Amino acid sequence: MRLWVIQMPYPAPAPDIALDDYDAVVHSIYDAALQPDRWVGATRAIARLCGASHAMLFTWAHTPAQGGFLFEHGFPNEIIAQWNAKSLVHEDPFVREALRRDLMNEGDVILGDDLVPFDRLVETPFFRNIFQPSNIAGMCGGVVFDTTDAHKLPTAFSIHHGPQQPRFARQHVELVHRLVAHLSRALGVMFHLRDSQLQLASSRAALDRLSAGVLLLDGQRRIQYANPAALRVLQGGGALQFQSGLDASLHARLRLSPRLAAHEPALRQAIDGALASWATVRPERFAEPVVLPDETGRPQCVLHVGPLGVGAFGEAARAVVFVYDLATARALAPAALCELFDTTPAEARAALQVLQGGSAKTMAGRLGVSVNTFNSQLKAAYAKLGTHRQADLMKLLLALASH
Repeated sequence: MRLWVIQMPYPAPAPDIALDDYDAVVHSIYDAALQPDRWVGATRAIARLCGASHAMLFTWAHTPAQGGFLFEHGFPNEIIAQWNAKSLVHEDPFVREALRRDLMNEGDVILGDDLVPFDRLVETPFFRNIFQPSNIAGMCGGVVFDTTDAHKLPTAFSIHHGPQQPRFARQHVELVHRLVAHLSRALGVMFHLRDSQLQLASSRAALDRLSAGVLLLDGQRRIQYANPAALRVLQGGGALQFQSGLDASLHARLRLSPRLAAHEPALRQAIDGALASWATVRPERFAEPVVLPDETGRPQCVLHVGPLGVGAFGEAARAVVFVYDLATARALAPAALCELFDTTPAEARAALQVLQGGSAKTMAGRLGVSVNTFNSQLKAAYAKLGTHRQADLMKLLLALASH
């Protein structure tokens, strides 16, 4: 038997929702259709209207890496990373059960308790890995698009409540159904006319969640986009700065602190090299990392610069700069390397000394071992971590720290 699904021709607010609040949310949906970077805000607005702690607008058959998108509110970054990596058709118990019952048709709205009872849900790996760490206990979701139109990716919208919140009821199903109708209209326009901008907004939403700083530069080396982590670095007055001070609209050039003038040529060479190859079918690899020291000479942050493919992040973006704060990376525990790469504790400590900087003698001195012992431990760490150069080792450690 089909779950309780509402089919109403003219979406209207549920009786217990204030008209002004409902209208504001609907306006945010259509604003996002014209300016795709506003989908995150629209998702958040819908969650608040529904009294939900979490919400998600996503392509359930395609991850962002496969050309899909995901806009969410309330989920931890590490959970989103897992969600992006999973095939929901096979792992999400709600999607799997809805498909089995033929309930993934456009316009269907489903109350999670009716689809997968809670006592069954808690037994699934998906609940343990995704819902429980996100403090989620229930779901109400609707199908925006199914698989019948080649111009539209299969899309769903869901709201979620926590274990201490009231469970969703039929009025939530009605409200989600009415909002799904607006989502269908707004996204339908975008899939036909603005699909490239939708993918761009989704990509930037993913960049916003990264712990590493990300800057997108145009052909004149001006900053077109900076994620929150990069903005914190730029606004901190440290190694990286706007050329002409803070500019609310960005579009200022990136420069280094005056004390780092000696490193400007290396940064300029890396950016210019990326810009020179941005339009190639197969852009060149990332440049060598630019390591910027603090006032004491110890490595402070690392920059990786690379070209972007044509249209990867919009027409203006030509190069990407990843900014890694070594203060965060230095907090990486030796035990993490022991567990992931089977290093000994001594080998792990030797590898992590690369983040502290200095000569082999200096690093050995900090560990209280001889230079020969340190070199042997570092060589063994290189072999176990699959790296051969200090630059590659630093990239790996930074990647581990950022996750």
